[in-house]
Amino acid sequence: MRQFLLMVHLMLIAMGTGMSFSNLVNLRLSLKEQGERFKALGLQRRTIAQIGDGVIALIWLTGIALFVINDPSGLIANGWFQAKLAFVVLLTVNHFLARRTAGAMAVSGDRSLLGRLLIFAGGVWLSALIAIALAVLAFPG
Repeated sequence: MRQFLLMVHLMLIAMGTGMSFSNLVNLRLSLKEQGERFKALGLQRRTIAQIGDGVIALIWLTGIALFVINDPSGLIANGWFQAKLAFVVLLTVNHFLARRTAGAMAVSGDRSLLGRLLIFAGGVWLSALIAIALAVLAFPG
């Protein structure tokens, strides 16, 4: 059960990584677009972000389950686990900030927020990538 849960957990983090990379590409394309193409790319980002909400919730649920079924006292003392947890928190914060910024941009139409959104989406991607590596180190064998 533990190995299956770890596998699902890592797959979810990988999904988050792929989705955030997709949003980074989308944002780079959006910088040069106008009108309907700009709106269509925004709709695609919003859809990916909504799916991302569920993925992040599942990352947390599977992570908490892994924590509970493993030796919690051992994990708390495990520096790799602490670092992984820090990057998952950073991933979650960046996702929240990206969603908030995208929402503000959708309401106001302020394209100047694209740069900030690009930073937050990059933060999600980088945090997820590092979290995958740290999860492998935190949960050996």
